[in-house]
Amino acid sequence: MSGIVGLWNLDGRPVEETLLVRLGERLAHRGQDAGLWVDGAAGLACRLSRSTPEAARETQPLVDSSGAVLVFDGRLDNREELVRLLRDSAGIASDCPDPALVLAAYEAFGEDFAGRLNGDFALAVFDRRRRRLLLVRDALGVRPLYYTRAGQTFLFASEIKALLAHPQVSPRPNDDLLAEFLLSGPAQDNPGLTFFEGISSVLPGHMLAVTPDGMSARRYWDFDPARRLRFRSFPDYAEAFRHHFQEAVRRRLRSAAPVAVSVSGGLDSSSIFCVAETLRREKPQRHPALLGLTYSSTDGSPSDETPFLAEIERAYGVTLDRCSTGPVGFLDRCEEAVSYAEAPMLDGMWNNTCAFLAHVRERGARVLLAGHWGDHVLFEQTYLIDLVRRGAWLEAGRHLREFPRWSTDTDPRHFQRTFFNDLVRTHVPEALLPALRRLRISLSRTKADRPWYAREFTGRARRAAARRSENGTRFASFHARTLYHLLRSRYHVLSMEWQNKVAAQHGLEAAFPFLDRDLIGFLLAIPGEMQNWRGVPRAILRHGLRGILPEAVTQRRSKGDYAHLENAGMEQDFSAVVRRLQCGRAVGAGYVQPELLRAELARLPGRFGGPDCEATWRVSDLFALELWLQVFFAETPTERRTDTYAAAD
Repeated sequence: MSGIVGLWNLDGRPVEETLLVRLGERLAHRGQDAGLWVDGAAGLACRLSRSTPEAARETQPLVDSSGAVLVFDGRLDNREELVRLLRDSAGIASDCPDPALVLAAYEAFGEDFAGRLNGDFALAVFDRRRRRLLLVRDALGVRPLYYTRAGQTFLFASEIKALLAHPQVSPRPNDDLLAEFLLSGPAQDNPGLTFFEGISSVLPGHMLAVTPDGMSARRYWDFDPARRLRFRSFPDYAEAFRHHFQEAVRRRLRSAAPVAVSVSGGLDSSSIFCVAETLRREKPQRHPALLGLTYSSTDGSPSDETPFLAEIERAYGVTLDRCSTGPVGFLDRCEEAVSYAEAPMLDGMWNNTCAFLAHVRERGARVLLAGHWGDHVLFEQTYLIDLVRRGAWLEAGRHLREFPRWSTDTDPRHFQRTFFNDLVRTHVPEALLPALRRLRISLSRTKADRPWYAREFTGRARRAAARRSENGTRFASFHARTLYHLLRSRYHVLSMEWQNKVAAQHGLEAAFPFLDRDLIGFLLAIPGEMQNWRGVPRAILRHGLRGILPEAVTQRRSKGDYAHLENAGMEQDFSAVVRRLQCGRAVGAGYVQPELLRAELARLPGRFGGPDCEATWRVSDLFALELWLQVFFAETPTERRTDTYAAAD
């Protein structure tokens, strides 16, 4: 985890070195070592964090004798392959730092170098000979990279706050994206917009080329939508999964310091820890020390996963570190939470999250492995549509009946409703989809659940949702198409950016084995029913990790539930939240109708309970918007008159 930033005065003005230093200082939390390179109108800076063994002698910005300069934040997973390709032509040694491999690849392959890289990374190459700047982001977008143009100056950075430190960058809210995000959920399509008007993100798997004449973006790598992998039997699929998953974990164990694993006791995080510990024991000289940490409750509540954690400890003869969690609620340092995220996103257990991340860092870890997105990539039930299309109605029905037996904490009707919606969606002509989206939005519970938003603001969300589209790529299966669009969705990328930036603020690099590029490619290419063999969710993991994962965890049929903690936090903090909302910036900017807000908030006390967090999330989303406006906009934007939306009501 490092921080990169740069600027290029396209009109030829010399870079003010003090200004570039100031932009870099906004990323000081991402790395202790500061590096700077300035040459006339261009300048690059890096806040370097030395997390891998090879990084001990790493320097950035890295300058090549040919005139190319690189700044790099990330981890390469195909080092051995690149070393073999470049050893003779570029004199690359097997222990060279990752940035040296990247720059050598650029010299050897030109613009095609990006397609040779596999890992989690964001980078910039400034080529003085060609007067060209290239920005590149990894295939899934695990590492963030943003850019903007201020007059004749082009800027880029790992985090938006560095761009906002430039005196010519004047932030304004992106009203369309705010409305869409808060009211109808982020779209599947992802054009690279941010919540700040005029600031964009480099899309995953894309390269942005900037010259004095303009800029252009192109996709340099993508998953093969037509790829199919078929094996003779389910055990063969499970064995192949085991290979890919072990490789995904191994890649993320490359660290010069202890590696921490967040272990909840659930299937996904437990799998990561058990595979990591197995790999470490097989080759202790190759892998660093492993720290298993958990914030699971011990009070017998739905968030108490002690029995499953005890099975892991017994199987491996280890003691998992029980982290003392923070108090329930999210008001402590809540402004910092939104500042870290750079988005109207608020963790309902923020106090808990902060306490856990601080504890991980205190234990000396630099890298934190987590099981996020395991559910998404391993249990997407749209494969049932593929079965139906092949005429296997009976098999689809058996799977649909089996799901509830392995998800005992989920309403069985949820699976049936999802199947019916998928069935309708896949058999409606493409030309009718926009009309159906508008109808669904008009019939949705948005107005009843969130009536405080102004009519024009709500209208923006409806118009944005109606414009949604999927690319015309043809996939080998409906399951593959659904999983692909999930991984490419705006919400998924926003969530990864949030995870990266919050971890970086605590001096940590967040890593997710379930988002390994090769593992995802494997899952996209195999039939969905093989992931959920005989209707058992994530059967391919349960069978593939036999002998590694304790049997009690393998057979687990429920998940830890933290809803009661989020609800308790909202109940505790609600009065303070109400005070800040009623005369806040969201009202002043016209996003919210004050009379309706007061009336609806008065009805909510006592309703933060039950089996879900719906009421809590509705208020939390609104409060996150308020905090975001307060943190990033000193005054209500002058270009938006307070009565703009109110007049529309």
